Amino acid sequence: MAIIKKDEVSLRSFSDKDFVKLFQLIDKNRNHIGQWLSWVSKTHSEKDVKKTLLEWKEKDKRQETLHLKIFYNQSFVGVISFNTISKENKKAEIGYWLDKNYQGKGIMTKACKLLIEHGFNKLKLHRIEISCADGNSKSCAIPQRLGFKKEGYFKQAGLINGKFFDVNWFGLVVNDWKKI
Repeated sequence: MAIIKKDEVSLRSFSDKDFVKLFQLIDKNRNHIGQWLSWVSKTHSEKDVKKTLLEWKEKDKRQETLHLKIFYNQSFVGVISFNTISKENKKAEIGYWLDKNYQGKGIMTKACKLLIEHGFNKLKLHRIEISCADGNSKSCAIPQRLGFKKEGYFKQAGLINGKFFDVNWFGLVVNDWKKI
């Protein structure tokens, strides 16, 4: 089980038994994260989460993705992942969400930094990307804080709950990360 840790923030691999706690965290934050993440409206039960965890485990095993739990002072508070990993192009895209009660503490910025360091140092990636809904200012602030460059703006590129939204695209290459 992978554990990446710095100070009070740690990233840990999911186990098969995590589906109950993950569903509880999703359900508790349903309105908060559901406005930005399309899969939330399709997650109705522990059974749905169990199926998702099995899919993640298979993709993680093939190194197509990497899904990790975010812990803050030993409390499970969110999820961070490389939603896609392209070995051929040496790049990955980060996705994340955090319990609304833990926002504003720098947790997600620290979690992203840990995952970025893992991606560049252990996975030998060359590029990491983050996309965020244009209206999600807290999510868009994270890549900017970490030295990512805004590389694109895609009009009505996402769809959640029947509404289209604009997407900001951020990128970071390893040489720029080393300068930070």
